[in-house]
Amino acid sequence: MRYKYTDYHVHTRWSSDIPKNGPNFEDYLLIAESNHINVCFLEHYELYYVKNDKNHPFYDGKIDIYLEEIDKIKETYNFALSGLEIDYYIGMEKDILEFLDDYGECIDFIAGSIHECDIKYPITERNYIIDLLKKKPIKEIIDDYFNSTKEMINSKIFKNICHIDTIFRYININDIKPTDNCDISDKRILDIGLLCINNNISIEYNLSGLRYSLNRPFPSKEIITNLKKKGGNIFVGSDSHDLNYFQDSILKIKEAYQYLNNIK
Repeated sequence: MRYKYTDYHVHTRWSSDIPKNGPNFEDYLLIAESNHINVCFLEHYELYYVKNDKNHPFYDGKIDIYLEEIDKIKETYNFALSGLEIDYYIGMEKDILEFLDDYGECIDFIAGSIHECDIKYPITERNYIIDLLKKKPIKEIIDDYFNSTKEMINSKIFKNICHIDTIFRYININDIKPTDNCDISDKRILDIGLLCINNNISIEYNLSGLRYSLNRPFPSKEIITNLKKKGGNIFVGSDSHDLNYFQDSILKIKEAYQYLNNIK
């Protein structure tokens, strides 16, 4: 790659939660070039919806079009990486592995993540959490997330894992408040990180949490410091979904790497 630092988590219109008229590769790369930072386009690849939702950007084999487009753009911008943020679902491990067998070697960077334990109820969307709370208590929602995360790590399908505690984007003391019986401790998050380390899985330091009521990265600076000291391999991502946020995040991305590199 051309530059010293890389933002490993950027989304374009190829991601399902961005409008079709949203930013494309070159929109980001022009900004990245002027700020001397590499970009990995870590597009959402939710296998359940790729198979069942005709409106999903990757529906009906469009992964081939994505790879063709990004390979062409890489001919001009040698600081661009192709990537996928693949959702993990318990019970769909075989399907994920089959996809990776077919396409894993064609993609520069792949990371696993969990956005929903209950299909059609993403925990990264506040209104869906509210709806899900009508079906199950908040403790169960949190426990399901951490149990699914452990299953994902132990499956060893992925070499990289995104935002290991993103469940707390909206479920936190400043927004949707957990009940007293919920385990929201730093130890629980740290244990997930240590499980990644024990399985030789890289952990994302996701800066997007600074946009939300919790006002901290996923995981926190304290936890990521602890994990780095214990030998964790860390990559940094802005989780950008628009150009303005990406522009504003570049300095923070560089500062995060500088901080991590100084940890002994």
